[in-house]
Amino acid sequence: MIQLLKKHNVDVNAGQKSDLLVVLENSRTDLIDTADKALGPIKEQILPLQSKESDNVKSRVRQFQIKVLSFREEFMQALPTNVVDTNKEEINKAYTIISEYYDKTCKMEGEAKELQLLESLFELQRTNQRELKDCKNELI
Repeated sequence: MIQLLKKHNVDVNAGQKSDLLVVLENSRTDLIDTADKALGPIKEQILPLQSKESDNVKSRVRQFQIKVLSFREEFMQALPTNVVDTNKEEINKAYTIISEYYDKTCKMEGEAKELQLLESLFELQRTNQRELKDCKNELI
């Protein structure tokens, strides 16, 4: 803190250095106390709302996990993993399916990122959608 003050041309004399440190430490403590006094009652009021919304986020995450598992099953059945016929029409059809599932996977990844952001916001354990990562890797 002293170096920051010196950088901004605040005179910090050797004799006043210890006094300045005490003042800085006291002002920091005073700021924390003021914030606690001002925000304490508000935190108590919003705690039930925060808890309820946290439960809603958990529910959304569980529903999304079910959706991801269902998507993974559909993905595994629909994706053309072995094209025997090498005519142009069959190959184009396979690429079309791959492209459609790539778009669907990217959309679901966006939903997953949104839910992970909410999990971080409410200090919940972040879920790892491994199935989506597997789909993306297989598509690539």
